[in-house]
Amino acid sequence: MSVLFFGIILTSLLQSCISEDVKVSPPTIELHTGYTARLTDEPSNTKWNIDNPTVATISTDGVLTAIKAGKATVYSVDSKGKQKVFCYLEVFPRRNILFSIGGDNNLSGTSGTDGEPVQKINRIRTGWQQGNGEMIIFVDNGEGAFLLRVNETQGADGMLGLDTLKSYGMQNSASKDVLSMAINDFTSGYPADSYGMIFFSHASGWLPDGTLSQPRSLVIDVNGTPREMEYYDFAAAIPDKQFDFIILEACLMTDVMSMYDLRNKTDYVLASAAEIVSPGFEYTYQDTVMSLYNTKQSIDLTLQEFGQAYFDRVPNVNYNAATLSLIKMSEMDNLAAVTKTALQGISVEEDNLKIHIDSIQTFDRPLALGGRPYSRFFDFGHAVQNIISDDQYKALDTQTGKTVIWKVATKTFLPNQYGFEIKRHSGLTTYIEQSVYPYLNGKYRTSNWYQAIK
Repeated sequence: MSVLFFGIILTSLLQSCISEDVKVSPPTIELHTGYTARLTDEPSNTKWNIDNPTVATISTDGVLTAIKAGKATVYSVDSKGKQKVFCYLEVFPRRNILFSIGGDNNLSGTSGTDGEPVQKINRIRTGWQQGNGEMIIFVDNGEGAFLLRVNETQGADGMLGLDTLKSYGMQNSASKDVLSMAINDFTSGYPADSYGMIFFSHASGWLPDGTLSQPRSLVIDVNGTPREMEYYDFAAAIPDKQFDFIILEACLMTDVMSMYDLRNKTDYVLASAAEIVSPGFEYTYQDTVMSLYNTKQSIDLTLQEFGQAYFDRVPNVNYNAATLSLIKMSEMDNLAAVTKTALQGISVEEDNLKIHIDSIQTFDRPLALGGRPYSRFFDFGHAVQNIISDDQYKALDTQTGKTVIWKVATKTFLPNQYGFEIKRHSGLTTYIEQSVYPYLNGKYRTSNWYQAIK
């Protein structure tokens, strides 16, 4: 049980500015479920009452314990039995966050003690604060896999400490079983009203294992035989309705194939159509991570604020190259249904486009990613628009707007490094079948998304 101490002083610091007729209203305390607050400014013989003990309880020595979301009034009772309103209490849902890091690859540097995973963990340790929920970190850095907890003890370097909750030994972090184990240990060990997940690793969206000569799949584990986690394994590792949100600090993850498989796993996904340029979300973690614990407002607004905080830094930190989309997962089935109706059995392939495939907006840099000079990530809206009629596209565009509820993009993306202009950004990407990629064409047709729209 985490304990917070509130020194509630009802005497006015502005006494000289307030007339005797003005009454000072009792203060309001805000707590999250599972946390406590000690009320400290009354005599030791004060007794306490609370009008809604289902929301919180209060001990004889004035310690409030928040039980569930709601409101209550706390009363102090003096030695003569006189009762007065001491404070108002509002309890908000508690949110715990799992930060999952697949770093058993070149992200961890040369020894596992440097590199991007450590940098991001240190940013979290600088920006996290006690009071709203837990920050639990699952990391595989080449020296083993660990479940860590950011604690409340601040070191001389200004960062909070880390507790090692569990050491898993050497693991293949590209295995869905390993990710599933970490999620289960997180939720069973640290129950909460709400769960979020931040996921950081290499990624290349829906592309199957071995597609790229410089692979960047969802997780790459280089111990033993290198293996890439594929998008459907990532989804399979997550119990249905487990997370209120998933933030993917991973490249190329807004393709409709990946998003469709996540539709029952979480309410919202914040992800990028293009690559996420290093250092990614590091500074956003340091300055804005606590915003993700805000259960006073809607999750979509919380994620928009977090995404905008990242995007505002992009010109100075991320080479002015970024895309972000906030996807409402409950709309993915509707998007599939509208897409199927619009396509009327016509497949999304280059021969069915009204314009040349090179004219469709892309979001990958094939040469920079060690691939052939053919794209595999095309803007979803732009691609399908050039297959269907204008009336059909209006319906599709309307549904896309209900699915992608917020999006941002820079005007260009690394133009001097095999990059591109961003003239269209529907917030989702898709694959277009191409004669140069017979293997990918076959893999695309096995996707749940393709089966839903054919």
